[in-house]
Amino acid sequence: MQDPEARATELFRRHADDIHAYASWRVGRQDAPDVVGEVFLVAWRSVDRIRAGEERAWLFGVARRVVLSRHRKSAASTAVEGRIAREPAGADQLDDDVALRDQVHRALAALREADREVLITGIWFDLSPAEAAKVLGVSRPTYLVRLHRARNRFRAVYESTAPKPHRNPLAV
Repeated sequence: MQDPEARATELFRRHADDIHAYASWRVGRQDAPDVVGEVFLVAWRSVDRIRAGEERAWLFGVARRVVLSRHRKSAASTAVEGRIAREPAGADQLDDDVALRDQVHRALAALREADREVLITGIWFDLSPAEAAKVLGVSRPTYLVRLHRARNRFRAVYESTAPKPHRNPLAV
């Protein structure tokens, strides 16, 4: 069995960037370090209860609960930032890339928070369906149904806001 302090340090080293990215999306870049600190404080206190192989999903679940707690306390709504990280392939595509990012951002903003959370938690952070379900506190089948419905709603909003045809970034 690994020393608890060493395990907590290793958890931080391996997962802090992903938790920071999640927190940035949920509460903004300014408050993300506070969320990360709270998550890893909980992890440090609970390191003996974290199952091997489930660390990432466990940390994302803690991060989600920390964020929800912050939302309840502050009663502030957080919008999804336009964080499409794809680099333009060339100068000719810059206008199309900007338009696509804007369209995706508008479509995501038009969705309910629950749909955004399902889409971004599973897809953006590259969690498996089982991990995403655990983060969201639902069963894997429930997560898959919610993901399917959220994708359909995203597709409908995305296509309705399209000034010209673009590829759907969440197409199955």
